[in-house]
Amino acid sequence: MTILPPELFDETLDHLWDDPKTLQACCLTCRSWVPTARLHLFRTIRLSSSLSCTNFTSLLDSAPSIAWCVQKLTISASYCGIDGNENAIEDDKWVNSTQSLARCLGGYGRVNTLALSRLRWSSLEPATRDAFKGAFRSIKTLVLFEVHFHASSNVLEFLDAFPELEELYFHAVSWEVESDEQTLTTSRPIYPGDKMHLSYLFLDPRSSPTLVTEWILRHPSDQKLRTIQLCWREMDDTKALGDLLKTSGSSLERLRIEFPSGIPEEAVLANHVSLAHNTSLRALSFGGLDVSADTSRTFFITHIFPWITLMLSHLHSPLLREITFELETPDSECLRALDWEHIDKELSRVEFTGLTVRFYVNCLSSTSSDVVTKEMSEIIATFLPGFKERGNLCVSCI
Repeated sequence: MTILPPELFDETLDHLWDDPKTLQACCLTCRSWVPTARLHLFRTIRLSSSLSCTNFTSLLDSAPSIAWCVQKLTISASYCGIDGNENAIEDDKWVNSTQSLARCLGGYGRVNTLALSRLRWSSLEPATRDAFKGAFRSIKTLVLFEVHFHASSNVLEFLDAFPELEELYFHAVSWEVESDEQTLTTSRPIYPGDKMHLSYLFLDPRSSPTLVTEWILRHPSDQKLRTIQLCWREMDDTKALGDLLKTSGSSLERLRIEFPSGIPEEAVLANHVSLAHNTSLRALSFGGLDVSADTSRTFFITHIFPWITLMLSHLHSPLLREITFELETPDSECLRALDWEHIDKELSRVEFTGLTVRFYVNCLSSTSSDVVTKEMSEIIATFLPGFKERGNLCVSCI
């Protein structure tokens, strides 16, 4: 009888990484397949209740080697109702029962991603907080979604607990108290010789970008941010964003900036944001460009669009391959008022030959996406004659 080498079985099982039912069947089929099958079955663990925590703890008690397989741990609480002020009530007390699990999994040093969702810092016991910060110091990716801290100093203290962090996702993170400068500087641990390893930063509109960017800028030097995606909610303070882009320098390869509504004129006139130092940028995206509202249309035409043009004039990256604009407009007529001449001048520079420019247009008055896409494509192409000779123009409407 021909005996196949175990490497072939491992290769076959690897192709089943996203098929848990088949992997479970494989565990029952052959004892030698169990380690590889378990590696995929328990790579990602999600704890969403006291019961799921108890069940997984019991599983580890019966098969301790499973802990070595876990690489991504998600602890996600849920909402159990609404209070008198119509605020959601978190059911997160059970999270304190994950202390021993955190220490067990952290002891192997295999967990590279930690995701926390719908938690209140005040509901966590000190031992739970210490377990999270101490057990997962080697994680590479941290995801925080609707996590509510007591003070901004708690946020920084928590972030500082992960010196090996490479990717940070900051979704709707909030806090009650803004810590003073002295508290921010004295309450944070210092790790001699630490360097910032962060390469990916995501900040959504419901989180404060200023706190995180200032944390990055205060951290030891050697910034290596390669991707930044953010909606700058606090547009009245763009200096931190400008400093972040300057510090990132030639390491930055992908940048997405989403402009929120209500940007103060002073922020635009201050012009702290420059792309002059980002000489290795490969992809650039501008989102939140809304000309649909009568109250903000004039300001967008006279300030925001020229500001974007000015950013492009500072950009000198031979590696740039794509620029994306996401526009929301009531009709095609509103686009005619924009300063296309200067945008075309910047996009048609010789160094941008071969560049792809994409326009994603949300036309509120459209009834047929095919018809409006053709109309918008023709209009935008007419406005960018110089670029059309050198680059590739793509227009999509929704």
